[in-house]
Amino acid sequence: MGAKARGHEVQYWGSLRGQEGAACGRVEMAFRGFESGPVYRLTSLRGIKSLITLMKSTNSVVREMEGMGVDGVFATGGYAAAPILNAARKLKVPLVLHEQNTEPGRTNLIMSRYAKVVCTAFHGSARHFSADKVRRVGMPIRRELRESAGQGRLLQSGSGFPQVLVMGGSQGSQALNDMALSTAVRMGAEKVRWMHLTGLSHFESTMSSLERLGVKSGYEIKSYLHAQEMADALFGCDVAVCRSGAGTMAELAAFRKPAVLVPYPAAFHDHQFFNAKEFADMGAAEIIRQEDMDSSGLESRILGWLYDADKQAVAREKLAEWDVPDAVERILDIIEEVGTKRV
Repeated sequence: MGAKARGHEVQYWGSLRGQEGAACGRVEMAFRGFESGPVYRLTSLRGIKSLITLMKSTNSVVREMEGMGVDGVFATGGYAAAPILNAARKLKVPLVLHEQNTEPGRTNLIMSRYAKVVCTAFHGSARHFSADKVRRVGMPIRRELRESAGQGRLLQSGSGFPQVLVMGGSQGSQALNDMALSTAVRMGAEKVRWMHLTGLSHFESTMSSLERLGVKSGYEIKSYLHAQEMADALFGCDVAVCRSGAGTMAELAAFRKPAVLVPYPAAFHDHQFFNAKEFADMGAAEIIRQEDMDSSGLESRILGWLYDADKQAVAREKLAEWDVPDAVERILDIIEEVGTKRV
């Protein structure tokens, strides 16, 4: 049950620079946009300009928030949220943060001192915040995926062969695309089927590489999948090869799928590596650094998952323990709780 279904008025306040406005339009949610951007070092002209923008936007948000009688603010961090969070702090509006990764971003770290509650997805992120504020609520995933995962059904490919799901995140990954193809060529004798999600910008180049390398039947390439198609792909795979962003990790946990994780090397504070490490430490994944990735190493890790039933069973058990199916409801409960205690 969402916030609207609970009888609350919901508005999304964010940056004019991003995709938030268009996304809100698709789901008919009210959106208010403000100028925002990364805050650079104040010793530079760019840094001074970014600070001025932040101050102006904060003042605009304060004026709007005062006129609306906002009862609570929920934010997931990032520079886009900075004006809204600053305004909430100034007006003493109850603030709930959600930190999605093990290594928090700068905005959440700074604003956590003013938050009533800091919600977390990964166990490891708790060490960065005051213990009395932290509540682990899990990571919400798309409703269609959560509902499909909860049904407990398994989509069979009809081939009877093990299946590998490759996905490089929302933007795709050329490095991961290239390595998956070369690994598939290397594993030609293995009876394995592949589902490879390239990302929109990498689809054509990956298709060309597929044809050039002569990868035979059993290797399917898609630029992206809609929600129900994604649910089917997760159900159908035996192991995933992917990045380790928070959303991807939550989906793996929901569907109880082990993975070979290749953290995005440019992630802020290397947070994707530490996300991956939490899963690796509990026996649900293995990690390959992108700079260390080769087809031989990827092949051995894939085969290690595909043909070790005991290892798969441990991963499923640990992922079930980590998963929080009612993450959305937990977050809403907390927002309602702090919203009734406005100073």
